[in-house]
Amino acid sequence: MTNSLKDYEEMFQRLSLSELEVEDGGFKLRMKKEWTASVPAAVAPESAVQIQASEMALEPAVETATESKAVSGVEVKAPLLGVFYGAVGGKRAVEVGDKVEKGDVLCTLEAMKMMNEVKAPVSGTVKQVLAAEGDLVEFDQVLFVIE
Repeated sequence: MTNSLKDYEEMFQRLSLSELEVEDGGFKLRMKKEWTASVPAAVAPESAVQIQASEMALEPAVETATESKAVSGVEVKAPLLGVFYGAVGGKRAVEVGDKVEKGDVLCTLEAMKMMNEVKAPVSGTVKQVLAAEGDLVEFDQVLFVIE
């Protein structure tokens, strides 16, 4: 099989599918979007839907708590859905308190086996880093706050 589970998950989300079933030899994957009262459940293989759904329900509360902290500055948002990598080109990840210049590469996002750089839109000091190494980030998700 040439596609990984993450590839199927990304395709499922990108195409806004409600159900996907794939069979390849002895491998069978079925993904189905389940809905709770107001929060969509996670996209997951059949056997893990309940576990994933309970984890997914917690995510908006975490984001709300983060957003409620009033930090002034420029938000740097993800230009696409992808996997977050803070360590860029062999140098360490950007941390709170680091000084950055406009155009500096803050992180890379991997999408469809391609690495996409996210650059600082302004010069300043990093006040918040809102994604961790290896996180799957959504389009328009705030990754950094620069003051």
